[in-house]
Amino acid sequence: MSVSLKPMHPHDFVPYMQHSIREYAVEKQRAGTWLPNEAFSRAQAEFKNLLPLGLDTPNHYFLSLFDCFEQKIGIIWLHYSLATRSREAFIYDFEIFEPYRGNGLGQATLLSLFDYCRHIGLEKVSLHVFAHNTRAHHIYQKLGFVDTDINMTKRLI
Repeated sequence: MSVSLKPMHPHDFVPYMQHSIREYAVEKQRAGTWLPNEAFSRAQAEFKNLLPLGLDTPNHYFLSLFDCFEQKIGIIWLHYSLATRSREAFIYDFEIFEPYRGNGLGQATLLSLFDYCRHIGLEKVSLHVFAHNTRAHHIYQKLGFVDTDINMTKRLI
């Protein structure tokens, strides 16, 4: 099973951003980080801060994912700079669209991404995963990612 990574078409960017901001707000609520009445506006502010020039923000790359039948199956938002010594990419967002989940495409995508990153001279790939997303966490560990920071919370009421 192979997955190809191609630059996101500009007309896909705005719908992707709208979806991604909503999903991020939901995830932050689910994690208990943000309250429901503030989550959407905080998500919008974070995205605006990260992407002041939208799709044209330097060092941010939006890739559409395609299966072997050229069906668009998901996206990756990647950040890296070849001008830095760290030679590291950070995955801000990674999504396999719902109809394509559970078929090994997430793993195949990450393997393709590793090749992509090696090809351009990067040496490390990092990401954040919400603790409640145990399925993704398991896949990342299976592919060699290791936990580097763990935030923990205890509710008192």
